Amino acid sequence: MQLTVSEIKECGAELQIEESASHFPVLADLEQSGECTFRSPIIVTLRVHKISGMVELEGRIATEVEIPCKRCLIPTQRTINASFNQTYVDELPQVSGDDGEELELSAAEMGLELFSDDCIDLTEEIQQQVLLLLPDHPLCVEQCKGLCFDCGVNLNSAQCNCADAKVSINFAVLKDFKVEK
Repeated sequence: MQLTVSEIKECGAELQIEESASHFPVLADLEQSGECTFRSPIIVTLRVHKISGMVELEGRIATEVEIPCKRCLIPTQRTINASFNQTYVDELPQVSGDDGEELELSAAEMGLELFSDDCIDLTEEIQQQVLLLLPDHPLCVEQCKGLCFDCGVNLNSAQCNCADAKVSINFAVLKDFKVEK
């Protein structure tokens, strides 16, 4: 998905993009590895403006994703619906310090993205935004007990006797020790 900068009118432009996750290489890799499943297409609404050589994007991303709970591995549904902003420039502006000396700042330090050849690749921007919106530690419920480390039973739906059978080997000799009065 390429946005041609020279085709953006002075009044700006509005775009609606609806693509499956397989259209985005990084998101397709996440699905293939089983880290998540996108249950609906990725819908992006963009407003694009050109202002003094800069291209500003105001966007909104929405999709449904299924991610395994990090404790019990039960698939959990998440709705992703968030807005984002990004500014693109074809060359970095010159910035001066308090003493008038020119400062060398990277595009990232200025909060800008560089584009070249009159094209902005929206695929990379959309991928990055979706990745930022995916939960780091998804849980099916906040009080999820997870899986038993020994037998693998889901402790949310069943009890196991593994904890009762555990005895620390450090104190195993004291198991039958009785103190006489």
